[in-house]
Amino acid sequence: MPKYEVIVGNIGTVHTCNNPVDACRVYGDYKKQSEANIGRASGESVVVMEDHEFYMEYVGTIEE
Repeated sequence: MPKYEVIVGNIGTVHTCNNPVDACRVYGDYKKQSEANIGRASGESVVVMEDHEFYMEYVGTIEE
C-alpha cells in the first residue's frame, strides 16, 4: 500500500497516510492557505509525495 506525505515549505511534513483522497484534501487545504497568504503556509510550496516520488506540487510565490 502506498504511503502519502504532504509537505509544506517552511513547516515540513504536515500529514502522512495511506489514502490518496485524504492526502489530496490536506494538500488542498494548505494550498488555499498558501495562495491566500494565511499563517505559516503563506506563499509556501505544497507537495504530495507518494512513496518518496512527487505526486502533486504547488509552487508557492516564495519560490517564484
